[in-house]
Order: sequence, then C-alpha cells, then structure tokens
Amino acid sequence: MDSLFAEGRNCWRVVNAEALTFLIDGEAYFQAFQEAAGAAEDKILISGWDVDSRMTLDGTGIKRPHSRLGPFLDALIRRKPRLHAFLLNWDFSLIFALEREPFPAFKLGWRTHKRLHFHLDNHHPPAASHHQKIVVIDDRMAFAGGLDLTIHRWDTRAHDAHDARRIGPTGRRYGPFHDVQIALSGPAAHALGDLVRGRWQEATGERIPPSAAHESPAPWPLSAPPCLCHVPVAISRTQGPYEGRAGIDEIRHLYCDALARARDVVYIENQYLTAAAVGDALRALLQRADPPEIIIVLPLSIPGWLQRHTMGVLRARLLAQLRAADHKRRLRACYPVVPGLAGDCVKVHSKLLIVDDTFVTIGSANTSNRSMGLDSECNISIDGLHDPRIASAIDALRCDLLGEHLGWPEADVRRRRREAGSWAGVIDARREAPRHLEPLPDNPRDALSPLADSLIADPERPVAAREFMASYMPEAARAHLATRLLRTALVLSGFATLGAAWHYTPLHAWLDVPRLLALLRAASRYAVAPLALWGAYVVGGLVFFPVTLLIVVTALAFTSPQNLLYAFLGCLSSASLNYALGRILGARALSRLAPTAWRELHHRLRRPGLGTMILVSTVPIAPFTVVTAGAGALKVRYRDLVIGTAVGVAPGILALTLFTSSLAATLDHPAAKQILELALIAVGLAAVALWLRRWLTEHFTKPGLTACARK
Repeated sequence: MDSLFAEGRNCWRVVNAEALTFLIDGEAYFQAFQEAAGAAEDKILISGWDVDSRMTLDGTGIKRPHSRLGPFLDALIRRKPRLHAFLLNWDFSLIFALEREPFPAFKLGWRTHKRLHFHLDNHHPPAASHHQKIVVIDDRMAFAGGLDLTIHRWDTRAHDAHDARRIGPTGRRYGPFHDVQIALSGPAAHALGDLVRGRWQEATGERIPPSAAHESPAPWPLSAPPCLCHVPVAISRTQGPYEGRAGIDEIRHLYCDALARARDVVYIENQYLTAAAVGDALRALLQRADPPEIIIVLPLSIPGWLQRHTMGVLRARLLAQLRAADHKRRLRACYPVVPGLAGDCVKVHSKLLIVDDTFVTIGSANTSNRSMGLDSECNISIDGLHDPRIASAIDALRCDLLGEHLGWPEADVRRRRREAGSWAGVIDARREAPRHLEPLPDNPRDALSPLADSLIADPERPVAAREFMASYMPEAARAHLATRLLRTALVLSGFATLGAAWHYTPLHAWLDVPRLLALLRAASRYAVAPLALWGAYVVGGLVFFPVTLLIVVTALAFTSPQNLLYAFLGCLSSASLNYALGRILGARALSRLAPTAWRELHHRLRRPGLGTMILVSTVPIAPFTVVTAGAGALKVRYRDLVIGTAVGVAPGILALTLFTSSLAATLDHPAAKQILELALIAVGLAAVALWLRRWLTEHFTKPGLTACARK
C-alpha cells in the first residue's frame, strides 16, 4: 500500500524533518521552548489561540518574574540585537474575555521592545477562531501541538493532585493538565514558518521575510533527544472559507483516511469528541466483523456550564452511538484518574490519534466539527507503514502515554500488552491502582440538552448572520433590530463589567451556577438559616437592596412551602421597619434620598387607602423600600400598609418562587421538557402580570376616585 499522504487532499505539504521528538505535558514542552528560543539568532514566530505574557515557563509560579513569557522574550530580544519576535494571537470572542489576559496588546506590544511584534488575529469567518499552536525558531526548529504559551498549562507527567507549582497569575491553583507537543527541525520547520508567515500576512497585511539563518545546518538545542531522524512528515490544515477564499478541510480527510486503514488498535487522546466525520469513521470500524480495539482518552468533565451543555452533550450522544455499535466490546472510552484529586479531574487537552503502529498525528485540531471545517488548525503526521523505525517510535509513544495514565513505565506497558493479549485487558487489569483509566460514565440524560442543537454549538462551516437570525428570530421581530441591538449591547456591557468584577475578585468561585445552587441549599439546612434570611430582608430593606432578588434566593435555598412562608414574612417585616423609619424621618428626607420615585409615589398616595396600597405594592412604581417608607412618611394607616403589602406581594412571591424553582431545575438538567415548562410558566406569568396591572390601573386610578371612595 502506498503512503497515506496525498497533498491537496489530506495534507498541505510532505516535507523532511531532520530530527523529531514528542514532548509530553507542559514541563517538557516549555523547557524545550526556552532552550530553542534561547538559541534563536534571527526570528521567533509564535502563532496561538491564546498567548499570555504572564505564563510561567518553568513551574516557579509568580516568584521569578523572568520565568514569565513576556519578560523572558523581552529580555531575550534586548540581549540579541538582530532578533525579532512575531506573536500572532487570536482576537478572542467575548465568551472567553474572563479567561484571557487583559490588554494583551499593551503588555506584549507597547511595554516590550520594538522588535517584539504582537498582533490580534480576527481574519476568520464568523463564529470561528484562530486555533493553530505553532512556534518556529529561525525556520530551523519548530513546535506544534495542543499547547499554547498561556496560563494554566504547565504540569509534570505525575499530575500530582496537590502540586503547588501549578499556580496562575492571580495566585490561584489550577488542576492537572495533560497535553502533547511535537518538536522537529530542518525543512519541516521552514515549512511551518511559511504557514505562520502566510497567516501573519493575511491578518496584518505585512510580510515577514524568511529567516536568514534557515539555510545553515539546523542545531538540536533541546535537552530532549530526538526519537527519529530524517523522516518525512505531513502538515495538514483546517481553515474556514472566508472573503472569497475556499475552505480547507485536510485534517478531516486525514482522520477519515487514517481510521479507514486501522487493523489492530486506534488510540485517541482529545479534549472533545463531537466531530460527525470522526464518529462515522469510528462507528464503521466497530461494525466490522473483526473490529480493531478503540481506546479513547477524554477528560471526565468539560468545564463551564455552557460547554457542558453543548460540547458535553454532543460528546454523550456520539459515545452512545459508538457503544451501540460496539458488538464485540472493543471500545474503551475512559478518563485518567490520579490519587487525591477530589472534586476535580485531569484536563485532557491533547489532540492525538495513533492508528496501529503505522500512523500518528499531533496538532491543534480537536475531534470536533469546528476543528474539521471552521477554525484554523495545524496537525503534524507521520506514516510508518513502510519504515520499521517510525513504526517502533509510534508504538513507543502509545506505550509511553498509556504508561503515564496507568502509572507504569513504557516497557511495563509493552510487556503487559503481550501478557494480556489486548490493550483493553491492560487497562481493565489496572482499575484498582491509584493511577488508572476509568470508564466514562454512561448518563443518557447528558444527551438531552437542546442547547447542543444550536447553530453555534459546534459548527463545521461558517454560520452567516442572516442564517443565524432566521433560526432564532421571526421576520416580524427584525423590524427595529438596530434599536434592540443597541439596547442589548448596553446591557451586555454592563454584564461584562459585572462579570469582570466577579472574575478578578475572590467572588469568582460563586459564578458557577450549579455551585451557587449547591451552596445555597447546603446553607439552608442550618438551624439559624431562617433567622439569617429574615435579617437579610430587614437589613436589605434599609439599604435599598432589591427585594425581588431576596425572594429569588429564598426560592433557591428552601423548598416549598417554607420558601413561600419565609419570603412572605421577610417582606412584611421589612415593610414594617421601613414604615416606622418613614414616620420618623418624614417626607423631606425621602424626597432627598429618591426624588423621582418619591414624586411618583406621592402622586399615587394623595388619597391613601387600602386599595391604593394594594396597587402600589402589586404594580411597583418605586423600589420596595421607598414604597413602604413613603407610606409611613405620608401617614398611611399601618393596617392598610400590612394588608396592602401582603395582598400586593403575594402574587409576586408565588410567581417568582414558581419561576425560580423551574429555572433551577432547567439549569441543572436543561432537557426539552424543562425548557418547555419554563417557557410556558414565563408566558403565563407575563400574561397574568399584564392583565393584573391593567385591571388595577383601571379600578384604582380613575381621576377623582380612590378605592376608599368606591367603597
């Protein structure tokens, strides 16, 4: 059989690598990067999904400033007068704003030497990202894979649950992180330099000339020795169609072609597993009369509520399809376990596929739809079908990776494989060890969220704005879209500001919705919880804290009917205290505190009575504190205040409690049934509120006629 690689179909170029090695996990890669960059003479090219000046290169945390990427590159350039560095970073979307370094262009552009060139790349289709992770040194040495030069990536192969060196720029620790990178030299490095230069020119309009040093013999400056020399490698890409440029889907064809050739074993490590093309290829393998073993290593969970209910759901669906096709029980979908890692998991971030002993690809492409047709990606592949040297290196890499996850040296994995007769047998025999691969749980409910069916969850092609709007917005709703978009932009700006405040303070831990719900429910079990809640209503009323928010918290923390009772008593207690303060302070003080709300309230309460109090409590014309304190200042009868407030807030408490309970259930498990129920409740409550407002306005606000006069 001929070589797997076909330029123009599943790869861009097939070029020679003078030397090559695999770098497993951040400690190995970042050390190799420092060594190679330190030997640079002319140009350093860096292309990434995220480049962060604050990242530490050697696991020293924040103790040594010059171990951080920004100061390291700046000092290197100042020391070498001919050296330039070009950093191309994805101009990230708002979704990732809280995860990124603030003002990267300032920290990696303006504050550094003028020969350090930094640019944010937004030259891609809508909803796409620049995802290639490439470093090229003098066109003679290069790195590619899944690791960006950014924070929360450094880790050792031990993935120690309590490693104090895994620390972010704010001093917060992060969990174990697993990834794989490939290092190579010679013409292959020069070809990767061409790829980065082409991307830089597309994004900036500027041309970077090839390095003047690339024609001289390529040194191997790394402490990690090469595992292969003089080997052909294929460079494959993904790039979405944009501005008249045709799309590139070489990586999708590469995966399909390589999997079709599988005979004995397929080994996958990846952050995601959602790509339809890859799923179809794996299912076809499992349906063979004599299928190969398929070992898939994934993270246990996907971080972030939105990603869990989109990418996590799509993964669960694909795994269910593969398990249904696994008639010979050759599939093992599992996640790494390390001792002492309570409440967290090893974040598998690598993008690797090994087929038999004949093929390996490492790069930036996830096994997701967007990595197969939309985002910009780069993978490096080796074909060992006709070269025993390459086949031996591929087998060694697979054994090395499995050994890391199982807590064995590479040689032990190979020996155990011979004894067990299968790779699955090796994995299953290690289930009771401290480090092992645990089967991913099969939870059918994970596959039910309709959020995963949205156009932007995991698209394989660009999503046009008109197409996206047509899916979510009827034609009639687009008439005044510009005004609505402006309002939405202002609201989103406010939320972004609030989100930044939460992210960069210790309150960031509360931002996760399931965690917040769990904490509220745990706190409600304490005996003093009702008393503390009552105090929150009383104090909140004094400082103008929204009573609506307190009702929502009550509904989340307590179950029915306690939440209804506590909210009702809290509102009445707050109203009574505010009423007393209003009587003491008088109208003048309230008019100074809230002049606009006071004028509206004073107009409504010119003829105070029970009906008027019901109206102003049911249809809020001012904050709850102003209404109840204003009633005291205007000397409304206390009996009317209590009865009016009780009648007025009762529908709101009931509605908010019902809606909040349904919303919490939907956030926990956003299945179609829960979302439909939530929508029906919301529509029903809106209709009742509109009718009630009109009815009260009609019956209690006619000129010259108050509720008391009607009676």
